[in-house]
Amino acid sequence: MEDRRWMYTGHRSKRDVSPEWIKNTNEFLEQAWGENAKGAARIFCPCSKCANRKRQTQDVMGEHLFLNGFTPNYTRWIHHGEGHRRREDVVRPRVEDCDAEAGVVDMLDDYHEAHVAEELVEEEPEGSAKAFYDMFASAQKPLHGHTKVSQLDAIGRVMALKSRYSLSRDTFDGIVTVIGSLLPEGHILPKSMYESQKLLRALKMPYDKIHACSNGCVLFRKEYAEEKYCPKCKSSRFLEVDSGDGNKRQLDIPVTILRHLPAIPRIQRLYMTEESAKQMTWHKKGK
Repeated sequence: MEDRRWMYTGHRSKRDVSPEWIKNTNEFLEQAWGENAKGAARIFCPCSKCANRKRQTQDVMGEHLFLNGFTPNYTRWIHHGEGHRRREDVVRPRVEDCDAEAGVVDMLDDYHEAHVAEELVEEEPEGSAKAFYDMFASAQKPLHGHTKVSQLDAIGRVMALKSRYSLSRDTFDGIVTVIGSLLPEGHILPKSMYESQKLLRALKMPYDKIHACSNGCVLFRKEYAEEKYCPKCKSSRFLEVDSGDGNKRQLDIPVTILRHLPAIPRIQRLYMTEESAKQMTWHKKGK
């Protein structure tokens, strides 16, 4: 892909714009309003204020770009004619000093691809997909006014530390409290593990909890759904404690839980990104 650093180096402010920036921006507008627009009166505006979330007319878009400059990191014009490309052309964004365990870079890229697909067809997404998009949109906000690090990226980095060093919930809460006290006023870093998990909830995939025999004989479902002991080995379905009279009583806590991962939600998630959707349809459309 061509070098597009001019988008940012050539526009430091509306009073400091280079001739190269003006020339290339005019060419961008011609391309964006060519075949890509398909006669539309408004298309997504890539200025830093609209950030490809609002549609504008061609004249307004030109004014916005001159006043506000391009939205950060928009070097591949996915909303303006470059929405489709070969797999070998994919360049995932890199977050400086980001721990790979956080997985945030891949999640952000997946969100952008899914969001592009949604906007190109202009259809209301399915409920779980909409929740996924909304969560990422809110998490894309900068942590504070003097950084490009997003709220989601910040959470991901601290979560990676928690996972790597097996930190407790209290330790996690203490870390984000200290970090928060060092950030500028008005920052949006979550204050606790609870707030972080609430933000990330839409990322989680559903699963079914099924009680199982501790020896692996049966699952307590269907014809065994009401059984309290395994019909084969007679082991208890629930934890047992001494009742005080020499007998044992069952608690409501199952001894063994099997977590079943339904296939359909995972297949749906695969179709939410452009690249994985292409792989999923390769058997029909691939060569």
